[in-house]
Amino acid sequence: MITAVWMHLDREQREEAMPKVVALLRPGGRLVISLRHGPIPMNRRMFEVTAEETMDLAERRGLSVLRSVRTESAQLHNRQAGVTWSRLVCQR
Repeated sequence: MITAVWMHLDREQREEAMPKVVALLRPGGRLVISLRHGPIPMNRRMFEVTAEETMDLAERRGLSVLRSVRTESAQLHNRQAGVTWSRLVCQR
């Protein structure tokens, strides 16, 4: 499970990290990943990353995307700011 981490990596770091994450999964193993979307808070290192980009990256490394869901933030102040989340489930 990778929760609220992936968007702190730039594109190059995500490309480098995905094969390492996939290597941790045994055949049939699942990866659950959440991606934050919306305004980036001041003084935070964060990058916009789409579910589509992440699914493509996972598929290129041999994972199957089982589910992709986009939801509002659970936190009121984030919802008011327009923050949403994508949650992906992938399987090796």
